[in-house]
Amino acid sequence: MARFAVGLVFGVVVGVVGGAALQLHAAEATGNGESLSAPEDDTSAAADIAPSPVPTPEPAYGKWDRLAICESGGDWHNARNPIYKGGLQFDAPTWARYGGLAFATRADYATRAQQILIAERTLAVQGPAAWPVCSRVTGLR
Repeated sequence: MARFAVGLVFGVVVGVVGGAALQLHAAEATGNGESLSAPEDDTSAAADIAPSPVPTPEPAYGKWDRLAICESGGDWHNARNPIYKGGLQFDAPTWARYGGLAFATRADYATRAQQILIAERTLAVQGPAAWPVCSRVTGLR
């Protein structure tokens, strides 16, 4: 019985200490909560803080939005077509060839700005023929 009691107490202590350590680690990893470590002086803490990245501005409304209206009704997350996805209706090989996989597995999962970047690359290589009908309709040619 004494061994059981010692084992129970040991288990509770390990559980509490281990749980506190995990909670501390999670708080430090996510930046939430307070750290249980001793506070650092302000000079060293300031050196560890990196400036937050400036978000990339969205491209202004223009030729790609007009093309997207023709191609997908202006729905940048269009996935109704079994082959062509996104606002500019990329097929999977084109999306991958021009670097789209760095952003998302399919064009409809990418942002408008990301799709426009891939469209610019596509246009530079393939020309407006990449969108044979809508490039004529919207004046991309």
